[in-house]
Amino acid sequence: MIKHLALLVLVFASIRLHAQNNKQDIERGRQPILKALLQNNWTGTGVLMGNEATFRMEWQKVLHNKFLKLEFQNKQKSGENEYIVFDATGFYKIINENTIYGNWFDSRGISFPLEGTINETELTIFWGNEDTEKGKTIYRYVNDNKITVEDFVMNNGEYFKFGNATYSVKDR
Repeated sequence: MIKHLALLVLVFASIRLHAQNNKQDIERGRQPILKALLQNNWTGTGVLMGNEATFRMEWQKVLHNKFLKLEFQNKQKSGENEYIVFDATGFYKIINENTIYGNWFDSRGISFPLEGTINETELTIFWGNEDTEKGKTIYRYVNDNKITVEDFVMNNGEYFKFGNATYSVKDR
C-alpha cells in the first residue's frame, strides 16, 4: 500500500511539475526581440555573398510552446531572370532567460546544431560543428518594425561576414 501511495505521489508531482514547466515555457522569451520575432512575419533586403538578396523569416511557437520554429528563405539573383533560392527550418528550445539550443535543416540537405544567447535586444546563434560548417547569426532588435541580421561563417578560426539584411514587418 505504501508503494502505491508513493507512486501516486510521484505521478501527481510529475503532472504538477509538467504543468509548471509548460507555464515557464510560455513565459520564457519575454525579451523584446523574441516578442517581436514571434508576433510578426518579416521580410528583408540586404546582401548575400556580395549580391543583393531578399529575405523572409517567420517565427512561431510550436509543439505546446516547447519550441520555437523559424521558417527562413533567401533569394538572390544569379542571372538575367534566374534566382538562387535557399530555404531552411530551425527548431529552437529556450533553456533559460539567456540560453537557446536547437537544430537547423536546409534545402542543401544539411543539418547542424544551434546554440545561442538571448538578451533584450540581441539573439546570437552559433551554428554548425566540425562535421559541417561553422558560423554565427546575430539578430538585433531595433524596434517593433525593424530587425537587422548579420551572418558570419568561420574560416581558419575567424568569422567572416557573408550576409546582412534589414527586416521589416511583412504587410504592416
